[in-house]
Amino acid sequence: MALVLQGGTVLTVDAEDRVLRGVDIRIEAGTIAAIGPGLASPGDETLDCRRGVVMPGLVNVHTHAATALFRGLAEDLPRDFWAGAYKVPGEERFGPKDYALSLRAACAEFLANGVTCIADRLAGMDRLAPVIEASGLRAVVGSTLTDRRAEDAWRETDALLDHWGTDPARSRVTAAIAPHALDSCSDDLLRACAARAQASDARVVLHVAQSAPEVAAVRARGHAGALACLRKAGLTGPRVVAAHCIYLDESEMEGWCADGTAIAHCPASNLKIEARTIPLHRYAGCVPVGLGTDWTASDNSMDMFWEARLAALVGKMNAGDPTALPVRTMLRMLTIEGARVLGLDHLVGSVEPGKRADLIVLDRDRLEMAPAHDLAANILYSASPRSVRDVLVDGVVLKRDHRLVRDDEAALVAAMDAAGWVR
Repeated sequence: MALVLQGGTVLTVDAEDRVLRGVDIRIEAGTIAAIGPGLASPGDETLDCRRGVVMPGLVNVHTHAATALFRGLAEDLPRDFWAGAYKVPGEERFGPKDYALSLRAACAEFLANGVTCIADRLAGMDRLAPVIEASGLRAVVGSTLTDRRAEDAWRETDALLDHWGTDPARSRVTAAIAPHALDSCSDDLLRACAARAQASDARVVLHVAQSAPEVAAVRARGHAGALACLRKAGLTGPRVVAAHCIYLDESEMEGWCADGTAIAHCPASNLKIEARTIPLHRYAGCVPVGLGTDWTASDNSMDMFWEARLAALVGKMNAGDPTALPVRTMLRMLTIEGARVLGLDHLVGSVEPGKRADLIVLDRDRLEMAPAHDLAANILYSASPRSVRDVLVDGVVLKRDHRLVRDDEAALVAAMDAAGWVR
């Protein structure tokens, strides 16, 4: 039996950015089998999408989902507060059960908001990854490596590689190598990460040039800057995903584009912590760029529509050009380009036969979606999580008619209240 999404308007985000109106999407064994009119057969399950816009699920390329419980604990703090450890006031009172509940709630919130894929990292990810897998999300996960806890972190990384592997065609959750940052990882550790990634065919996800003190520490080790450090360690190119990159100088920006290293752009987090962000127009179209929400201490929201809107508008300001970063460029950054950053674009990120059915349906009966002069513009500049009616990952419906299927929002909030997080 197939699942057929009937009669929707489909934003394919394919190579031609086609918009198909009034068509069906036939899903078999989690894969898009066909797109066209009249694809339902007797016995198929159907989902009425005649008043819906079907598009690829949103891809969040940089998260720390288990830290969702930090929301609202770190507001309006100076840059130097964050230097080094990125500690949140009061975090010492939270234990493993708190982080597991926090992660479950974050996964539910991502799905409710139309996110179908995340790249997530934290210490102890070998114990946290099963929570992500159970939520139904697609994910690339890594356990944070630093010099200070290298032995434990390598053990966790080996466990992730052994259990989940690195082939996204075989597992909805896959493992990455996750050095923390250039100042918390020695040159030897960074080289070891590059070697392990090559041996295991894994992506490397790390923070780069997120603060001035980080770059100063790299220079104190004898490197000209963050890019020189990465090059010496063998950590450049599209299989490396660098989050933030907000303290690169002019020559580094040019070299970055020549190397083709992927960027996880987190504008809200960057603006809240550092009051600056990357010149996005310099990288878009030159290297793979996806969007990320980071953690709730620096971006209280898990709303990727907001993240894309902010990236576009601040990006136009930085470019000094209102024509920069047009609507369709940003929608691709939310979907297929985010998938490309994570090495998943052959599987997800566009609505095409043969790809996995990671899809969302936006409700055209919501006021923010009307009038529909330009559906793509509505999605970027006026849609919100409340616009998301249905969510599918691997063809499994995880949100239906504005309600989560596997979790209940009110019950999760009640569990957070019972955990005593607020004092």
